[in-house]
Amino acid sequence: MKIVIINSVGFWSMGWTTDVESQQDVLHSLQRAHIDLEVHDVDCLKMLSDVLSKLNPSDCLVWPNAYQVYANKGATEALWLADVIEERGFSIIGNNAKVLKSVLSKDQCQSLLADKNTAVPRFAAIHEENLQQLPEILKQRQLTFPLFTKPSDLSTSKGITQDCITNDLEELYKQTKQLGDTYGYPVMVEDYLPGRDITVAIFMTPEKPIILPTYYDIDIYDNPGAVLDYSIRQRDWDDGKWLTVVNDPEVLKAIEAEVLPICDALGICEFTRVDCRFDQHGSLKVFDVNGLPGLELPFSTTVWQMIVKMHDKPQIEAFDTLVALIIYCSCRRYHIPVPTRIRQLAEQYIALDSTVTSLPANDAIDITVAHLDPETSSYAVAAH
Repeated sequence: MKIVIINSVGFWSMGWTTDVESQQDVLHSLQRAHIDLEVHDVDCLKMLSDVLSKLNPSDCLVWPNAYQVYANKGATEALWLADVIEERGFSIIGNNAKVLKSVLSKDQCQSLLADKNTAVPRFAAIHEENLQQLPEILKQRQLTFPLFTKPSDLSTSKGITQDCITNDLEELYKQTKQLGDTYGYPVMVEDYLPGRDITVAIFMTPEKPIILPTYYDIDIYDNPGAVLDYSIRQRDWDDGKWLTVVNDPEVLKAIEAEVLPICDALGICEFTRVDCRFDQHGSLKVFDVNGLPGLELPFSTTVWQMIVKMHDKPQIEAFDTLVALIIYCSCRRYHIPVPTRIRQLAEQYIALDSTVTSLPANDAIDITVAHLDPETSSYAVAAH
């Protein structure tokens, strides 16, 4: 089996890796699993079509590393990359364009989920022309302070500061206008959720969804209800922020009851990461769904989730396991034979006892350097 990675020029920033250098770790992981690889950079539909015309849909999986591709070179009109690939008869790794269209805009995503009565906070999407009607909108949507504001179409917490938590109409108007003027409208206004941040990686195997839930904690601010702002997201792990695996049975029960229906409602195909918090009444609410979770080692949240979950293994083995799970889900979805090393890593993880825990919150994670012995397919520690 061959995996063909398609990078879309101009759209790297929203991909699962954001530049050539960070993508090398994924390529090396696939090479360690003895996967044949091709990588193509395309800058428009014609270039993409030329690449696909030279491939055989029956012997490869295509892995799009972007949401979109330019319709023409030098133009601004864009098409959905996964749509074009699937229309040519190819199987893709990751979510299809229908899912990606649903989650790219927080406004559209939460509207869809609210219509399906899933666990999302009450919210309103504020357009510039509606700013003066904020009191009426809040009343209509039954929104009461404190409220949280955020850009609708950005990722990685861009635009998020502690000022996004607003306590009265004056603060809300000021923050909504500032976000809209800076990042564009609409601006999301939603119930402030005071609980701890929980982020859940989900792998959609045919038997059952495999979940990896972690608390995302910070100690930068005195306020225990502080939010993950952009400045925190840019810090290194264990520099004021850390992840710990969720093991509380009641929290796990809430995740299964509220987060998994979100995946069903959106039609998640293989892999996603969902962010949630408990509200003031103790109900779990989902406030963000990531269609293309990052795979940058070790910066991306899902990568660090796996490193924390597999803290007794070398970092490189945890990363290889994450990549393997993604490929495994895709192969199973399309009834494609799973490569030996991919199956081994994925099924070893799936078989892990659910009681495996993370290190205590204040303990640093040891980053163990290792190499893979190509003859035995086992990891050997080279340095610590």
